[in-house]
Amino acid sequence: MKKLLLPILISVLAGCSSQSTTEQKSSVDNNIAVASSVQSMATNATGPELAAELTRRYRDTRVNCGNDSMPAFLCSGILLRGTARAAGFDVWDPSPTAIRVGGTSFSYVRSDYKMRRMAFTYNKGLIFYPVLSLPAGKEKIEILCFFPIDGSSDLRTSNGCGEIAGNPGTVACAAQNIRTGEQWAANYLKYAPTSHNYRGVCSFDVRDAANNLAGPNFYQGMIGGRAISPRTFEIPNDVKLKTWAPGLAKTLPIEAFFYYVRDGKSGLADVQIDQRRFKELTGISIPIIKTTFPRTLDESMTFVYQEGDQTK
Repeated sequence: MKKLLLPILISVLAGCSSQSTTEQKSSVDNNIAVASSVQSMATNATGPELAAELTRRYRDTRVNCGNDSMPAFLCSGILLRGTARAAGFDVWDPSPTAIRVGGTSFSYVRSDYKMRRMAFTYNKGLIFYPVLSLPAGKEKIEILCFFPIDGSSDLRTSNGCGEIAGNPGTVACAAQNIRTGEQWAANYLKYAPTSHNYRGVCSFDVRDAANNLAGPNFYQGMIGGRAISPRTFEIPNDVKLKTWAPGLAKTLPIEAFFYYVRDGKSGLADVQIDQRRFKELTGISIPIIKTTFPRTLDESMTFVYQEGDQTK
């Protein structure tokens, strides 16, 4: 995963979904792209263009971003983080828990890796740019590990990627010699045969230092998550990013704010507060995108820009 920001030609095979019979077509049209062109488009995108870009990435089911050292999340899918109302700190700054752990939780969604809700009761949040379309001047936040389903990562060692004390099934996958999605699913089901239990959840290492293992690790994690579907549809996955320093609002790679209607309650009013505060602090207006999470595995997540949702 070195020199990721150099212009490169991305040419990969599209992945195949086992979650939905309606979305097993690979995204052939998106398998060749020039990273510098994507960066230029992302930087200058209008609200509707941003919604279209999020939709494109959501539908892009490639296995990796060009080679094994480049996991698929670097160029496809959506990395999003649910946020609560600000409570003593801005929602884009790390929480006290994230600072203590050294890792910050996001989730990853794609048309072949769906989930129906955000964690906890969140109905709004923020989306980070993928690394390969990171605009100039924005921080590259390292992505450390991937849990195919929630594994109570804030209780873990190693920036949230390690074990939970006293639970051998939670030790990092590689340390347990768990290399494939099938092995991951077998380990998980040994501890959680009938309902979710974090005791069998281990993380796949996807950090830069994993090099040629990073891409396969991430994709095997997706395979493992699909193998225990629909649990991974009902319970969000966890992608752990290295916690960044507070006060970096202007250089954080925030691509969009988002909201959705959950249990009849919209997150729009709260995310408008975030948008307004961010602009006051940085002078930058980040678009708000209305999302709709799928209700079933046959449905897809949608991304829509509405002018009326934006604050003035």
